[in-house]
Amino acid sequence: MLRGTGSSLPGRAFRNDQFPATLETSDEWIRTRTGIRERRIAGDDETTSTLGLAAARAALEASDLRPQDIDLVICATVAPDVAVPSVACRIQTGLGCRPIPAFDLNAACTGFVYALTVAEQFLGSGTCKHALVVGSDTLTRVVDFSDRSSCILFGDGAGAVVLSGVAAAGRGLRYSRLYADGNDIILLKGLGARPAPSVTGPPVTSLPVDYMTLNGREVFKFAVTRVRELVKEVLAACELRPEDIKLVVPHQVNQRILDAAFDGLGIPAEQVMVNLDRYGNTSAASVPIALDEAIRSGRARSGDTLLLLAFGGGMTWGATLLTL
Repeated sequence: MLRGTGSSLPGRAFRNDQFPATLETSDEWIRTRTGIRERRIAGDDETTSTLGLAAARAALEASDLRPQDIDLVICATVAPDVAVPSVACRIQTGLGCRPIPAFDLNAACTGFVYALTVAEQFLGSGTCKHALVVGSDTLTRVVDFSDRSSCILFGDGAGAVVLSGVAAAGRGLRYSRLYADGNDIILLKGLGARPAPSVTGPPVTSLPVDYMTLNGREVFKFAVTRVRELVKEVLAACELRPEDIKLVVPHQVNQRILDAAFDGLGIPAEQVMVNLDRYGNTSAASVPIALDEAIRSGRARSGDTLLLLAFGGGMTWGATLLTL
């Protein structure tokens, strides 16, 4: 069952009208195409790890558990501060946990849903009693701010939940489905893509910066199709009607995508949790941030059934049905 949630956002808000004139865009242009008004950009002292740690602390406080009670830490991210140690390990030591399993998971924007499902397997097997699942990303570090098609979309942030493997009739994670179909519609190169070293010549003193690239038109088609499939699959598998779901918490990507995806499914706009107007696309952090806001604002309460949906680079997509 879900014990507690938390989130953390950078202090710096960056509005649409703050983009430079050279980008040839405007607040109206961005809002009408994406629904985004502003996003948060991490400062020099804010990293994927520090944001994840702050969100984890908030989730622990909400769960009434201590760091020593946690048996597993999973962090979903595509933008770690460093390749090694993992963000999860940094969160573990930052909290002061015991020596426990801690690892990162990369499924891009679907990462948090993947990580929830993985944690549930540990809990279900009895391997652990309490799991901390974090989604944290700082994609503004890898976005080309001269590329209008991508830089307007992304923001930084972190969200976290604590799951406990306690018996609670009708509560907890009730159904999960995960998918992947590899392609490069969304691409962010890693360390292994760097040029081979010159073992006989002078050492390389600087390395090129590889920014994220994406095919917006293909992402739109992919996302709309997969979200519609996921909603129909979950409703059918769980023998539910749209009105049985109190709130849908989707990956916060683009308002046009969400509008198109839910059109005709019997799920009205007021039944969908949306905060992308304030934060933009925060990748693996978007679902847990929105979930935390829904619970803390009272839009989701104990006993409510929620549908978490996400899709992202890989390409990956997945859903989790959760009753609080």
